[in-house]
Amino acid sequence: MIGILRTTWRFLVVAVLLLAATAPLSAAQSLVDSDIALASPANQIILKYKASADVSGRNAPNQSDRMQALSAVAGIRLTYFRPMSGEAHVLRLPEYLPVADVQRIADRLMALPDVEYAEPDRIMRITLTPNDTQYASQWHYFETYGINAPAAWDITTGSSGLVVAVIDTGIRNHADLSGRTVTGYDFITNVTTANDGNGRDNDASDPGDWITLNQCPGGNPAQNSSWHGTHVAGTIGANSNNSTGVAGINWNSKILPVRVLGKCGGSTSDIVDGMRWAAGLSVSGVPANANPAKVLNLSLGGPSSCTATWQNAINAINAVGATIVVAAGNDNANASGYVPASCNGVITVSATNRTGNKASYSNFGAVVEISAPGGDGGTGSPNAVLSTLNAGTTVPGADSYQFYNGTSMAAPHIAGVVSLMLSVNPTLTPAQVLSILQSTAQDFPGGSTCTTSICGSGIVDAAAAVIQSNTGVLTETVYLPAVLRNYSTSAGGGSIVNGAFESGATGWTQSSTNGFPLITNNFSPTAVTAHGGSWGAWLGGTSNETSYIQQTVTIPSGSSILSYWHWIGSSDTCGFDFAYVRVNGVNVDTLNLCSANNTGGWVRRTVNLGAYIGQSVQLQFRAQTDSSVNSNWFLDDVALGASLLFQGGDTPVLPGNASPEAPRK
Repeated sequence: MIGILRTTWRFLVVAVLLLAATAPLSAAQSLVDSDIALASPANQIILKYKASADVSGRNAPNQSDRMQALSAVAGIRLTYFRPMSGEAHVLRLPEYLPVADVQRIADRLMALPDVEYAEPDRIMRITLTPNDTQYASQWHYFETYGINAPAAWDITTGSSGLVVAVIDTGIRNHADLSGRTVTGYDFITNVTTANDGNGRDNDASDPGDWITLNQCPGGNPAQNSSWHGTHVAGTIGANSNNSTGVAGINWNSKILPVRVLGKCGGSTSDIVDGMRWAAGLSVSGVPANANPAKVLNLSLGGPSSCTATWQNAINAINAVGATIVVAAGNDNANASGYVPASCNGVITVSATNRTGNKASYSNFGAVVEISAPGGDGGTGSPNAVLSTLNAGTTVPGADSYQFYNGTSMAAPHIAGVVSLMLSVNPTLTPAQVLSILQSTAQDFPGGSTCTTSICGSGIVDAAAAVIQSNTGVLTETVYLPAVLRNYSTSAGGGSIVNGAFESGATGWTQSSTNGFPLITNNFSPTAVTAHGGSWGAWLGGTSNETSYIQQTVTIPSGSSILSYWHWIGSSDTCGFDFAYVRVNGVNVDTLNLCSANNTGGWVRRTVNLGAYIGQSVQLQFRAQTDSSVNSNWFLDDVALGASLLFQGGDTPVLPGNASPEAPRK
């Protein structure tokens, strides 16, 4: 008890740094809705040939042949749409894709010697900019290394039916949070640290968490009240576009205050109870939560490994479909030594500063999934994160606004973005949410002190994440190197033989180091059942196993997108066991089989095989495991089609209590 109180409090204090005066800031000039944003996906490319190119002479290829050649290089089917001014042409893709993907396709066309330029035909829109008086100071929303919130607001400002839990010190009544909360709960059992005169009750307001000298076990300096939960809540959902104060990331969804931190911090047992309750799980002696949250923000933690108490709670919360966002910590140390940052099944967030570098205090390391602005420069610095606060130094005072910095401020940026993603697509699983966040993150700037090995996949891009969530669950798309060759549509067929495996091994060659039957209708002792029908493929499943299934396939021009459903169930850490999709012995898709990447059910994945159109190729699915811990890769419903987009279908969760990480017998 004493240890967790000390470490949790230490995290909280560092997260907010030294509290300075909390007087309200002067009003900033309101912005108007005049900025232009590139918020939408694109389905067209503008292309111009060089003046020296022969595109209309006697020896020029006809339009059909020219488009076939361009499609072969692009790796996706292109059709001619129309000529445009300036002697350029508009080419159309088969569907809308994120602009970053369209840019990659255009770059391949740019490599052709006859092409002067090729670029996405971007959709321009008026950007929704809130009129909150201090919005201009919230650089972390709109500057180069902010989260690109305005473009996301063009798509959604949040669903009123969604709830985000702030598991923290509680929330003060504040004019800029009025009407934004639902009834929460106070989970602090220690009356002394609760500081409200009682133990657990349904009042989740923050009475203040100030401490006097050496009041906490182990000693401490005197500290004013932090109003930490109020600051976190404002970033997620302050009232926006109301000509007052600051804006929140989500303008409509509700905030659920869950009080678990008081004087000197909070205990693991209280925090975990609060987490479970927030997600709608039962907690003994506490009334049922009438407003379960789909997103949980935990801007708290301390030095420790992830214990069974934490991991079991996280697993249960993930199982009911709730996404957990946690702060990496503020000791400029490896986050693998901090809890809950080091647990599986959470989105661990490190902090960047205004220039896109790692914030000086931010924890880092392989357990970090993504970064977000946390600010730098100390309390009151304009380079920190501005949000709602209270002016009282001990007991509550007047409403105020303040700049704080810390990973405690970075995490609610991610929680807010996740709430926007779920507002446009409430069916997203926690694994899909993480995948989209990582695949759409903006790159760290050149020379940054943040890299993908220590600060996650990049800085969150709210607009890109919402677009991908709204367009459909875009699984990872792999664009192969462009291959210039004669293009032919004469190859027929292209269908994968027995892609659903319902005819056993028919059409497939299979190989297992340990002699396992890879195509099977018996997945025991795992919890897996086939995605469709009764049969599927099971690769890996034990240590020192190399297994693969393969067949020869012809890639047709209109169906060059390889689609497959897969389920990763691993007990290993990342970097040891891998799965591959191979074409003619070349890896075109690579998956790290590890517990951090467990899918929790069937997930659809696509690979663009456009570079192989017209060719007869050997298609292989392969898994390789080392000599330590068990990893499984399950496959089903392999097909070729024309679409990169997820086309519906439920993603089942784990049926029963058996583990998908179980080894083969």
